[in-house]
Amino acid sequence: MDIKRRDFLKLSGAAAAGAAISGLPFESFAAGTTGKYIGMQLYTVRNDINKDVDATIKYVAKAGYNQLEMYGFDGTTFFGKKSPKEMKDLLSANNLSTPSGHYYLPAVMYENNMDLWKQCLEAGHTLGHKYMVIPWVDEPHRTGEYFKQLADTVNTAAELTKKAGMKLAYHNHDFEFKTGDDGKTFYEHLLHHTDKNLVDFEMDLYWVVYAGQKPQDWFKKYPGRFKMWHVKDLWVNKEGKKESTQVGDGTIDYKSIFAQRKLAGLKYAFMEQEAYTMPEEECIKRSIAYMKKNSFYNYNK
Repeated sequence: MDIKRRDFLKLSGAAAAGAAISGLPFESFAAGTTGKYIGMQLYTVRNDINKDVDATIKYVAKAGYNQLEMYGFDGTTFFGKKSPKEMKDLLSANNLSTPSGHYYLPAVMYENNMDLWKQCLEAGHTLGHKYMVIPWVDEPHRTGEYFKQLADTVNTAAELTKKAGMKLAYHNHDFEFKTGDDGKTFYEHLLHHTDKNLVDFEMDLYWVVYAGQKPQDWFKKYPGRFKMWHVKDLWVNKEGKKESTQVGDGTIDYKSIFAQRKLAGLKYAFMEQEAYTMPEEECIKRSIAYMKKNSFYNYNK
């Protein structure tokens, strides 16, 4: 998620051409086959979906994705256009499921408004989510003290989420890897102070690498807690700035990361992209082609 996404939110697996990764076999992918999916975070096509929701969902499905992670819920509708039921019907018509969604509402995050969280849970239940994800912390709140408070909020929300038949997860950016006065990162605060039986983590692999960290180190330190991943690649543009790009067009060694998927506890992986040098539809086609070639899809168990 970038600055544009923050402002928006305030307002509102594959046919395996390759063999195996690190000797771990993969079965060939078939759309709709139980346990084999290839997913995408819908924010990847944010510009197109804000122009035409229906047409964008259709081309995402046509590209070969069969799972989507949602975003854009304002407390009532998605993208100010679709009720949860309408969104569910659109996805079903295109043979798409949505096991997860990002739900950012300031009143939940900073005012502990659990009635509003219950509205999010109703939307998630309608869509058939398995996970409800907290995706973002605004800059004024990125302090060690707030992350301790956030852990309490997350635990409270996670109890309600469990009662609704789902599980809560937290999605990182790079700022979670800043160190507080106690010498611990904000990410460590959340991992230590959230209930591991109620709260999982969605590791955004790009932002971990962007922050100078190794995902595998976190898998070893907290095995089994990273049930979901965001898969997007990193490159350095002509201005010398690190940006996201299509999976396979950057520098992140995804083969070595996917080799550790069992240690991480991976259940769902969602391709995502935030910056573009070509149309969004072309970007998602390039990413899925690479992911299919290297068998980067996951197993739901």
